[in-house]
Amino acid sequence: MKTGSGENMRIAARLRDAQSLQDIFELAKEAVWKHLKVDQAGLMVGLAELGIRPEAVLGAYYSPDANTIVINRTVMNQVKQLADQQLYNSYCFYILLHEYLHSCGFYDESENRQIVAAIAAQEFGPDHSVTKFATTDDAMLKLIRAGMLSNMERKDNISAAADAGIEFVEGIDRSNTNYIM
Repeated sequence: MKTGSGENMRIAARLRDAQSLQDIFELAKEAVWKHLKVDQAGLMVGLAELGIRPEAVLGAYYSPDANTIVINRTVMNQVKQLADQQLYNSYCFYILLHEYLHSCGFYDESENRQIVAAIAAQEFGPDHSVTKFATTDDAMLKLIRAGMLSNMERKDNISAAADAGIEFVEGIDRSNTNYIM
């Protein structure tokens, strides 16, 4: 199937219209299942202030011991301030896809990045921001640096030290939640 054809556009259109992190997480899981036929149930996703340094950006990390994806709230807020909703959704999808793959056992960073790039290219095509995040060295860092310069002009301090507190996102793993009534 060609990139950009009907089935592939389904995820792209749904990402464009996504209203929440929960919606975006479900799309990332769907993309992984579609391309690799693997999944991971029972994940938790949390947000924490992990700060930003001019030379590096940690967008998120996966903790296998806690089966938790922790997203850097500092970076998310920066992207939200700098970009429109579509770019923000693309950033969140990229981060969640990358970390979700780690949770599915793809721990090797190089392999993980290649898989993310392949899924992004197939689902969104070469010009979409998800694909650019996945295939362009330091695309995320360049976006954040632009925001850092803008914020420095406003004298905001975005290089804050990490805060150990994690706020968990409720209802994140909707497709794997069963309720007993």
